[in-house]
Amino acid sequence: MSKVLLIVDMQKGFINKQEYSNLISKINDLIKRNTYNYYIFTKFINTSDSFYVNKLNWLDLTSKESQKICVTIPKNSLVFEKFGYGLVEQHIKKIKEIVASDNKIDICGLQTDACVYAISLQLFDNHIFPNILINYTATSNNNENVKSMLIHQFGKIDEME
Repeated sequence: MSKVLLIVDMQKGFINKQEYSNLISKINDLIKRNTYNYYIFTKFINTSDSFYVNKLNWLDLTSKESQKICVTIPKNSLVFEKFGYGLVEQHIKKIKEIVASDNKIDICGLQTDACVYAISLQLFDNHIFPNILINYTATSNNNENVKSMLIHQFGKIDEME
């Protein structure tokens, strides 16, 4: 059984609020506990032809500097580059191989109501249970509403400290 932590979009360009800065140290502390066999990081890359640029006029995370992951990346880690909210089929396939029969993955990171949520739905649809570590996530929206949404979709969230 492999214990896996998926860390979503903890990148310099997203760290624009104090609560997000606090999340860096919380996630680093979680990594230092060394309770996981594998760590998977997602890294969002915004391109000039993306919907983020062309439909939303959102130009952040286009530079290499803003795309840098700002938490510790342990040796036993994978980094999945992504160009949207969710993962591609190749990433899901690799996660399935890693979690094997356990069919569960812990998730933390940024934009609980966007990328964390989108990835969680994808994993759920692929028979991998997303155990969302809500105290290790942050969002720009009302966190209580986000918690309710996650509980509605997945039956629970993990409020571990």
